[in-house]
Amino acid sequence: MIDPTLRWQNGEKPEREAQYDAIVVGGGHNGLVCAAYLARAGRRVCVLERRHLLGGACVTEEVWPGYRVSRASYVLSLLQPKVIRELRLAEHGLRVRVCDPSWGTVTADGQPIVFWEGEPERTRSEIAAVSKADAARWPEWERMLGRVADVLRPLLLMQPPPGDVLRALATAGKTLGLRRRDLADTMRLMTMSVGDLLDDWFENDAMKGSFASSGVVGVWAGPRTPGTAYNLLHHSVGEVNGVAGAWGQVEGGMGAVSEAVARAARAWGADIRTSAAVAGVDVAGGRVRGVTLESGERLEAPVVASAVHPRTLALDLVGREHWPGDVVHDIERYRTRGGAVKINMVVSDLPRWRGIEGPDLERVWRDGDFAVCPSIEHLERSWQHALMGEMSPQCGYLEVLTPSAGDPTLIDEGLPGHVMSLYTQFGPPQREIWTDATREAYAAAAMDLLRTAAPNMTDAVIMHREVLAPPDLEDVFGLVGGNIFHGEQGLNQLGPLRPTPALARYATPIAGLYLCASGSHPGGGVTGVPGHNAARRILGDDPLVERLRRKRTAIAGRRG
Repeated sequence: MIDPTLRWQNGEKPEREAQYDAIVVGGGHNGLVCAAYLARAGRRVCVLERRHLLGGACVTEEVWPGYRVSRASYVLSLLQPKVIRELRLAEHGLRVRVCDPSWGTVTADGQPIVFWEGEPERTRSEIAAVSKADAARWPEWERMLGRVADVLRPLLLMQPPPGDVLRALATAGKTLGLRRRDLADTMRLMTMSVGDLLDDWFENDAMKGSFASSGVVGVWAGPRTPGTAYNLLHHSVGEVNGVAGAWGQVEGGMGAVSEAVARAARAWGADIRTSAAVAGVDVAGGRVRGVTLESGERLEAPVVASAVHPRTLALDLVGREHWPGDVVHDIERYRTRGGAVKINMVVSDLPRWRGIEGPDLERVWRDGDFAVCPSIEHLERSWQHALMGEMSPQCGYLEVLTPSAGDPTLIDEGLPGHVMSLYTQFGPPQREIWTDATREAYAAAAMDLLRTAAPNMTDAVIMHREVLAPPDLEDVFGLVGGNIFHGEQGLNQLGPLRPTPALARYATPIAGLYLCASGSHPGGGVTGVPGHNAARRILGDDPLVERLRRKRTAIAGRRG
């Protein structure tokens, strides 16, 4: 056990030993990653999750008896390999299958385009059937994305240097010895709209529309909005089972990621509690003292790491009176709108995608992420409706997965139907817009778009369905404004500006209080990186304790 008298900060000696070395508020996957690393380093850690189950938005829930769904996040690519390796997640039950095909789409005249993982010539042949020019450009497009991903990938695990995003990128690039041309391409793409980027490369509307959806997923912006090309790049830096840029289906749903991390944390001694909502973070004398639960219970610790939305932490759990004025000013203006609408369903039949048959269709059901978006213009029109606070008569786009086709653990044996997930945009974030009637209207528009690519869904029976609009994402998962990334990912809210300049390096002006969720660098997605980086910062801020802990461990080992 660490001697509490060694935990002096600012010359202050604690009156008695705290219950924990660190408390993590929020049991989402980043909070669990942070806790696992701290426990691995010998800290006594407690994780507090307000819901009855762990995972935050990275969760598998039995929404209907016998049917389990990845209720929010739905596919895996960005989980940091270093986190998987160091936390031994495979040993703790994480199983991920590479999506092959990675995804597909269909043109307005019914011609499918399927992108086969590891089969470049087959993919080019699919593209050539709709555009020979696009097929010719495809290999260079993939090389370009790969080069830019190579620039971004090492920056994820770095604390963002001070300055604006582009200056920070240049500084980090020089430190890492990155090629000037690749750095220039990265900066250019970070300032472009995804629509302009795709117009530079391709001509087929369906192909551009489906790619453009990757540029706006989770962001409050349309495909013609400058900066959205970065969001496409953000989703290209991952890997699955060593395959760069691949996507994966998680056995047991996305909650299996969070459960594997939780098992790792518990194996190193972390205490993890559910149904333990935090009412406030206790601050006195400019430093954190612990937390108070809604039950009235108080837990003490010299370190608190927040895995909740940065606005929730700053204004609700800590209170503006404990922050410098510039932090309050910035956090009040932190942009956190979202247009995502997640539709989870159990249906009687799987979508029979136009032009795809036999074993290929079965592979798409099992692994494929099918994108339905007719064009960039279609997507932009839907965005403009949401921007004006209106319910669009059309659904902007769909990402369709049928995970139970390849994972029988999601449905109890003997139950009928198939689990189907529709990730969609754009729904307006205003709470007053979303009534039962507007939810039904939005779901109907989504099904109309689905039927253009899979006509058989006209006759499919919807056995169960839930529509999670932006206010529901906030109420259920704490995603303020319905933004799935804990804040918008424009250039003014990335790197050294995320969520504010004073909070961008995980530590805060309140001694002992840290951020460890997607509202900090490098942003959203199931990455584990904010949790990893925050834990490294916490341990790095306490070098004396860490040295003494290692010395005592070595002495105990020799005596043992």
